[in-house]
Amino acid sequence: MVRGAIVGALASLPASYVKRVTEPALQRAAEQVLPPEAWQKRLVGTDPSDHPENMPPAVIAAEVAEIRGAKALDTEQKVRASRTIHYVFGAVSGAAYGALAARLPGVTRGAGVPAGVVLYAVTHGTGLPAAGIQEPPWTLPASAVVWETASHAVYGAVLEVSRRLVDMLVP
Repeated sequence: MVRGAIVGALASLPASYVKRVTEPALQRAAEQVLPPEAWQKRLVGTDPSDHPENMPPAVIAAEVAEIRGAKALDTEQKVRASRTIHYVFGAVSGAAYGALAARLPGVTRGAGVPAGVVLYAVTHGTGLPAAGIQEPPWTLPASAVVWETASHAVYGAVLEVSRRLVDMLVP
């Protein structure tokens, strides 16, 4: 399982990158079909294109800085911290997925897509709302739920492809 976790953590790097770079296109596509109201795009986690400082990892970074008594983070600092949090969380999620895949191969069914959707449900659907960081999905604009779920499905698919490749390369 340790090897599986290491493989999964390594595989998370391309998966996290692809998730991040595909989000703007997924957001645009979802908003064309399900246009949000202007006020909805100001909600946490709904507009990475125009408000990256208002995405959950950036909000978490700002809250940690505040709790630690540090100076308030500016937009650039929030976005930079957000990327670090994004990759670290991706690595932790990838390690868990890799360990599970090594022990329970059925986890990889659906080429990782179901695992990505489950990750969305656990984080944006449950954990972030419970922590008071983001509103629950049923209160967000439908477009945000669609593109965010899709970006997590992309993460899961790339994670699985990368996991298989890394698994062949790592002794």
